[in-house]
Amino acid sequence: MDASASNSFGTLTIGAVFTPAEWAEFAVNEFGLLDSWLSGKTIFDPTMGDGSLLVSLVNVAIKKGYTVSQLPFDRLYGMELHEGYYNKALETFKSDYAIDMRNNFFLGDVLALKDFSADTLFGNPPWCNYVDLPEAYKKHIKSFFYEYGLIKNARKVLLGNSRIDIAALIIQKTIVDNLSENGKAVFFLPLSLFLNEGAHTMFREYSAKNITYSVSSIYDFKGVDAFPNIATRYGLAAFERNAMKTRRTRTEIPYYRFDGYTWVQYRGISQKTGGPLLIPDGLHDVVTIPEILVSRGTKPRQGINPCGTIDVFVFKHYERVDDYYCRVNNTYTLPKKYVYPLITSPNFGASKVDANETPLKWVLLPYNEHTGKPLTATELNNETELLNYLQEYQSMLTNRKGTLIQGYIKRGMWWALLGVGAYNFVNYKIVWEAYGKRTFNPRLFSGRWQANQSLQAFIPCSSRDRAEQLLAQLSNPLIETYLRSSKMEGTMSWAQPGRITAILKYNTIQEKLFG
Repeated sequence: MDASASNSFGTLTIGAVFTPAEWAEFAVNEFGLLDSWLSGKTIFDPTMGDGSLLVSLVNVAIKKGYTVSQLPFDRLYGMELHEGYYNKALETFKSDYAIDMRNNFFLGDVLALKDFSADTLFGNPPWCNYVDLPEAYKKHIKSFFYEYGLIKNARKVLLGNSRIDIAALIIQKTIVDNLSENGKAVFFLPLSLFLNEGAHTMFREYSAKNITYSVSSIYDFKGVDAFPNIATRYGLAAFERNAMKTRRTRTEIPYYRFDGYTWVQYRGISQKTGGPLLIPDGLHDVVTIPEILVSRGTKPRQGINPCGTIDVFVFKHYERVDDYYCRVNNTYTLPKKYVYPLITSPNFGASKVDANETPLKWVLLPYNEHTGKPLTATELNNETELLNYLQEYQSMLTNRKGTLIQGYIKRGMWWALLGVGAYNFVNYKIVWEAYGKRTFNPRLFSGRWQANQSLQAFIPCSSRDRAEQLLAQLSNPLIETYLRSSKMEGTMSWAQPGRITAILKYNTIQEKLFG
């Protein structure tokens, strides 16, 4: 067994969410972990923190009448990266049970653990997106995402898959490398691994290095408040490893939600390989998704993203100065052609919003409308007032974080934003509120209106006729039913672009008709 991974990250705290004893014991009882342990199975917590999950296993046994001397501690294993948590786990077992676990608890990174397997995995891996990890640790683990089949190439984790959760990596790696054939795994985890579009598509292949496994059941903790003060949607899932290639996750996964009195069973259904689960309201309901034919340019987009500098680009006050200039925030004079009306929640009160409607906010886009690209240095130098304004915030804009925005900055375009292209400057947009909502109400905006960050998403349209046709299609009540089946109502993932893309079918006839 190789457990000698470098512990240069031994003081690093990554996405630590410690499991309350009540819910750790719930998992032990629900999945029969105590019976497995007592019948001769080994149990391994790959990211044990202070050992609370393993302690819960012991405590359930004691509550059922077993004595410490009757328990098989030699079949209990754990591993932890953080040296302080590791030492606390050792101290707990020594003080509470008079058991020395130094031969069974490993200090190091489980991603480097080789030549060790257990019959059962029981864990709560860190809940943290790759993009939010410390830079040194990002470099350390980047290759593992590719090695364990979670991205198609090593560069992907820096781009569109930067929101992939390290929990996905640890679960996939430990099932592949550290779980016995036909072994079972039980993990507390963020439900984005199952329910969100995008970053976790390849995780939902449930396969790596020619090893396949299946999801046995999922418990959705929405409304349970198992982890106080944690905003992430989370739950508990059980997996089973089987290397036979025909053994894949079933098309329907038992999915449980607590109704205030008991756990109610639903069905988790994946419409396509790697797709997010849909959860119909009834055990026998069917999710019907209307198919909308569109041209290839009709792609849902997120709103503009100033990358943490919203106060630089967004204004609450606007007044016309003359045909060329406007004054924003009662202070700065800027060329009008770079200042656009920004959509806010009150604008969704009407089904159609035209160019002459009065906005509540405005956004600065230092872009060429014809190309959809940031102004060149030459173009910016020709706009003295705009240049002076941006230079006042140059240090702040240059220091924005993120691989994509830094790509612009390194090319000298430190005034760029994300989520801006030629599609922003079309005359018609179908826009909807994508974040934190429970209803789906797309609206038609004409003129220069811009969608607001991840709060909103939109589809650009080349003509009013096409926009009105698409608005009618997107207003089909079945689309809201489909969105509700993702069980993401009220969250940041309610109706983001990926969810709407899934119901669009690109058609060459549409391209000929609408361009």
